[in-house]
Formats: sequence, structure tokens, C-alpha cells
Amino acid sequence: MAWARVFDHTPAALLDLPTYPFQHQNYWLDSTSAAARHTAGLGLAAPGHPFLTTAIELAGGDGAVFTGRLSLHAHPWLDGHRVGGTVTLASAALVELAVRAGDEVGCSGVADLTVGSPLTVPESGGVQVQVAIGAAGEDAYRSVTISSRPDRDDPAAPWETHATGLLTETQPAPLVSLEAWPPPGADPVELDGFYQRLDDKGYAHGPVFQGLRALWQRGDDLFAEVRLPDEADPDAFGIHPALLAAALHPLLAAGRDTTGLSWHGFHLYASGPRALRVWLRSKGEDAFRLWLADDSGEPVAEARALRPGPAAPAERLAGATGDSLFHLAWSPVVLPDPEDLTPTRLAVLGDALPADLGHTGLGRRVESVADAAGDVLVAVLDVPPGDDPTGDDTVAAAHRSTLRALELVQDGLALETSRLVLVTRNAVATDDGEDVDLGSAPVWGLVRSAQVENPGRITLIDLDADPASVGRLAAAIASGHEQVALRAGRASTPRLARVRPAATAAPRPGLAPEGTVLITGGTGALGALFARHLITTYGVKHLLLTSRRGQEAPGARELTQELAGLGANV
Repeated sequence: MAWARVFDHTPAALLDLPTYPFQHQNYWLDSTSAAARHTAGLGLAAPGHPFLTTAIELAGGDGAVFTGRLSLHAHPWLDGHRVGGTVTLASAALVELAVRAGDEVGCSGVADLTVGSPLTVPESGGVQVQVAIGAAGEDAYRSVTISSRPDRDDPAAPWETHATGLLTETQPAPLVSLEAWPPPGADPVELDGFYQRLDDKGYAHGPVFQGLRALWQRGDDLFAEVRLPDEADPDAFGIHPALLAAALHPLLAAGRDTTGLSWHGFHLYASGPRALRVWLRSKGEDAFRLWLADDSGEPVAEARALRPGPAAPAERLAGATGDSLFHLAWSPVVLPDPEDLTPTRLAVLGDALPADLGHTGLGRRVESVADAAGDVLVAVLDVPPGDDPTGDDTVAAAHRSTLRALELVQDGLALETSRLVLVTRNAVATDDGEDVDLGSAPVWGLVRSAQVENPGRITLIDLDADPASVGRLAAAIASGHEQVALRAGRASTPRLARVRPAATAAPRPGLAPEGTVLITGGTGALGALFARHLITTYGVKHLLLTSRRGQEAPGARELTQELAGLGANV
């Protein structure tokens, strides 16, 4: 319309109208823009990875830290992977993160990666991601830890660890070919309705993650073809997480869980594939070896061992978000195969172990710590029975074991070229109800403190009475884990895990308001926090705070006044 004619004789002016509701024009900065990724001016490097936007190498070659941010706004295709209705980063993506970060420091092989609690992405906002790589040790392994925390204004928001493991140099491609395809002797498996059945079970897969195209089975071995849709960009990753996740979908078809996995010996030989041929070779005990090849059968990647996680997805996701209590849990770990062990110079102190510890190049026994210079010294802390004829002198046995452990640690650390492996028997409980030798248990508390002060120098291994555990001792030593328990030949290591909420809330303990509550260490930070909690939550009116310095402790008088102001008599 010619508005000038309408208002020819009437004064009027054109006004700008508000933005049309469906005209998506953002009035805020896009954190994924090129400008936001330009970090060189901040002294940071840009790895060029969709998930990892910044990198910093620690001075002195002590490792590197890679950071990034995940959100459905920046990565909408992540919405296609939901477990129990929650957007969850596939474990394959965590492996790809470890490989990509390791590639930046020349250590892109994944010797071991254990996925624990899932990394969830919120419906709105985002989650910060951090990949920390440790310094290279004498054995060329580097530790890797993948953690996250939700976007918050609070800089003290806690980080949650989702995967831990070890990186190593990548290995040459195996002499395995998948050129003959479809696999000879394998029977095709019907896939009609496969992803719908997964959706019904709580595993929702969007178009990008529906990559399984064909499946065959030969005995316990599984073969598959997987492919990315055209809208997915495989060149942005070493191997696209959705494609690697699809390579595990045959396990889902076989009724196995892939949400939490232990990966051992993962190596990437070619980057950016859009389609893969998959061979999941059964190794028994729910373990599989994974080979990936391109359309011509040439190697792309392999994982020497995969083990599904022990917990169901719903159980793991029950405490995946929000604050939580933590407890110590023993998580299964995959030990190196005997044929993969690198010869290691081991020296056994005394005669407490068999002469042959496996394929480790064990050559000698030694009579003293000083004789083990340059070797890995293995010492067994067997606790002999006390003078009491009943063998119940637990206190004396604990004294003897800790004094002997202290002596070994002090002498072993004095040999700067050696690593000390202390072996106990039934000193820890990996399952509820497991018997513990109380005479040996204090050794773990003592040596754990020494491990914190001397990282990488001391290893703790606990055996049971099963001969298979002794047979796996060499592999436990070579695994790189600082604390390992062997039960019937199976290995586990202690990690922090969230305490899952009970089905019904436990009743709040009854505290008489007129009674007096004693808090030892009451003038410290934790004691003060607990005192405030007792007053405000339980209505406690009388507190007795004890500490080594009493009223002379820093802040003690101010704390007394604060608690009195809350209505308590201190």
C-alpha cells in the first residue's frame, strides 16, 4: 500500500514493530561462534574439536587440560541419545574425547578407560566438560580423566568424574582384514523394529544415532554394517561418536547394556569414516574384541576388550544430576591380556610368591630392598599369627603389618629408580559381607597416604585365596592402576560413586531439643557447618564444641556468637 497517500494530509511517522514471534533473532552472544572460539589471545590453544574448544599445556610437561561446553543449542544432534528420558553422552563419545585429547600430546591410544556415572546434558543451558591428561611416566602411560559440571554462576560447583583411564602411544594397525563381506558362515539377523524396541526399553535413538544397517551372527561373534546419515559431519571428529556408538548396537541387539563400558586397548588408525564394517569377537565372560574397517575392509579402529558396565542405566541415572553423597565402590577393570604384556623386570622379596608371575620377564628373588635397584619390587605382607595360641591377637598383628609396610615404603622410596608393589591378602572388602583380615587392613590406610605423597611410585594389590588371582598378579602390576583387588582372577579398583537414593526416605533421627550435642573438632570449618545444620534443621538448642585449641582457635569466638544468634547455647 502507498502509505504516503493515506497520510498525505495527516501528520504521521512509520514506527519499527517488535520482532515477529517466529523470526528467530537472538539478542545474546552465541558461545559457539568463531569469535568465542578464538582463544589465542588468552594464551590458550584451540584443538579444533566440536566438543573441546580450548587447551592448555601445563608447564614442565606435567600434562594438559582440555575444556569445552556441551548444550542442545550448540549440538542439537545430542538430543538423539536418551537413556531413561535423559539426554546422555554415549560412552563412545567419551572414548573419542580421550583419543582426541591424547592426540594433542602424542598419546592417542587408550590403554584403559572405565566409564562410570553418565555425562548428562540438560534440556536448557549447558554443561562444562574437562579432559585432564597427566604427565608421562617412565612406562610412557598418561592418566586421563573426563569430568563435567553444570553451567552455574557458582565457581565452586563440584566437578563430577565420568571416565578415568590410561593413555598410551597408538599401535600399528592389526593384520586383520574384513575384505570378505558379508562375513562367510554368518547368519543374518532381522532388524525390523530394532530401534523402536530400544525406545520402548528407555533407549531413545534419534536419526543420527540410528546407524545400524545390517547384522549377522556366527556363533557368539557379531558382525554389522553401520553408517552415518548425510546430515552428520564425520570429518569434525576422529571418529564420529554416533558412528562409534552404532558399532556397539549389535550388543544391544544381543541384550547387553552399553551405557557404561570398560574399554581396553582402543586405537584409531583412520579418521573421518562415514560407514564401517564391524566385528565383535567374543572373548567369553561377556567380553568382546572390536574390529572396525572401512567399506573396503581396511582397518579403521580396534578395541582389544570391551566389558559392559555392571549397573543398569536407570540405576546409574538415578543420581546423575544434582548434589549427592558419595561412597567408595569397587569398579571392575580390564587387565592386559598375557600376550600384550611388555617384559618387565620384577624382583620378589622373599619366598611368599611363586617364581613365575606370568609373561613379565621375572628373573630373580632378592633378600633386601636394596637388591632391587632398577626393578619393580614386589613384596608380600603376609601377617603371621600372634603369640596368642588362638591366633586372635589382632592388635599385635596390625602393629606388625603396618610397621613392616612403613619400613618397605621408606626403603623403597629411597631407591629412586624402582617402583614398589605391596601385596596384601584379604585386607579390603570389595563386596558387602566379604571377610577382612583386620591384621592387614591398616596397611591400606597407611600406604594410601604414601601414594598421595608419591604418585606413581607405589602400587597396592590385594589377593584372595584363589590361585587364579596370583596368576593375574603380573597383569595387575602392568595395568597402571595404583590400587587393585583380585578376586578369583577378576580385578577391580576403588572409585568414588554416588550414593543412590533409597526408594523411601529414611526417617530423620530424633534429637531432643533440650539435650546437648557434642561435636569434636567443632571449631573447624566442617564442625561449624555441622553445628549450623543441627540448629537450623533439627532445632538443637545446646552444643558442646571441643577442639585442640578451644576458644583460641581462629574464628572460634565469632562462631560462638553466630551460633548464639541462631538460638543455641554454646
